[in-house]
Amino acid sequence: MIIVLLLIALSPCLFLLWYFYHRDKYEPEPKRKILTIYLAGAVMVIPAAILEMLLIEGLNHVTAGFLNIFIMSFIIIAPIEELTKFLIVKRWVYRSLEFDEVMDGIVYTVSASLGFATVENVFYVLTQGIHVGIARVFLAVPGHAFFGALMGYYIGLAKFDKAKELQRILQGVVLAIIAHGFYDFLVLTRTSFAALAVFLIIILGFWVRWQLKKAELLSAQKSRDKNSQPDDQSETASP
Repeated sequence: MIIVLLLIALSPCLFLLWYFYHRDKYEPEPKRKILTIYLAGAVMVIPAAILEMLLIEGLNHVTAGFLNIFIMSFIIIAPIEELTKFLIVKRWVYRSLEFDEVMDGIVYTVSASLGFATVENVFYVLTQGIHVGIARVFLAVPGHAFFGALMGYYIGLAKFDKAKELQRILQGVVLAIIAHGFYDFLVLTRTSFAALAVFLIIILGFWVRWQLKKAELLSAQKSRDKNSQPDDQSETASP
């Protein structure tokens, strides 16, 4: 039974990691870098969870009801988790020479997000059972990936737009926090509103699909420009 639960917990995370990695068609990132960021995301669950528990425990002493859930979702959980993912990417790969496409922002941030989601998923599945694991396959795990992709797209844009670097980074981080906050708020209400989380994940899925297409077009353009340079140089050098 433990093996079944672990498969349920790990399979969606690893599948989405494979999927996003293979969307990087033109200059795929080194697998060791992807693994490093994935593992960093997994490790950072521990300090993030400790900080969340301490803050939520304090919050529970002063608020209750929907206000409690709102603060928990938008002010505690979502900012801590999304900023953790951002800091992993910023610290370990943002300045790397291998981060050379907008698509790389998506791939690396999703890797950090799925590392985070893997540990979180294993914990929930082992402690709360198979029904929670199945629900998370369709909601929480893709949610983490989509929050990461949403932020990663703007981190990728920021890397190659120095004039608007900070603006792009803030845009990505804030959008990821808002999307994550809405998801958590809906689920934590434990009312009929929780069903709306399904529609939120679907909307985010279409949004991320659009971002992936945009990033792929930018990568294709970069590849064409790179391949045309030798021809241009040879033509210039010829008499």
